[in-house]
Amino acid sequence: MRQIKAVLFMLAVGLTAVAQDAGPASQTQDANALETQYKTCAKHYIPAEKCTPEIYQQLKDKDNAPLDPNAASALRAAKDYQTKLKNPESMQVHTAYVTEKNDVCLEIGGQNGMGGQTVSRVVYTSKGRWLVEGGFFGSWDQQNGGTGGVDRWLGVCTKGNFHPKLVPGTDVTEKVNQALKDGK
Repeated sequence: MRQIKAVLFMLAVGLTAVAQDAGPASQTQDANALETQYKTCAKHYIPAEKCTPEIYQQLKDKDNAPLDPNAASALRAAKDYQTKLKNPESMQVHTAYVTEKNDVCLEIGGQNGMGGQTVSRVVYTSKGRWLVEGGFFGSWDQQNGGTGGVDRWLGVCTKGNFHPKLVPGTDVTEKVNQALKDGK
């Protein structure tokens, strides 16, 4: 917040200088352009005094770059899962992992029917469907310690019973969370 106030102060100082040199029409255009530039730089933790037009353009290009295929696949799965939640706005992606077989492993928190938080570990398979364990014992074994969440990762995302380890793949958690935050 302090950094944003500093950026706005510098923007105001810059506008004063621009106002002395230019007429009212160019002042509005310059103010909007500067505000956009400084907001982008602040989002990437670049100080206002270091935010040159070249740096701004690089950051803008980075923000608008398409996601890599793994991140895009995990983002689609997370958005699909979000529609299944009782309160879709409560979704928190703790982990987004894509295996070498292109299965998407998600650890997602969300609000349950009682108003508490539930964390589930779900798998969106490379075949384009959600992994569901059938039968009484299949779903009983997959319950996550009585919290109401499920854990479908074993055998697909993790191997080993006592100390499960992730299978080879790519962690795309940060990219997915940033894309969700940016509204992609």
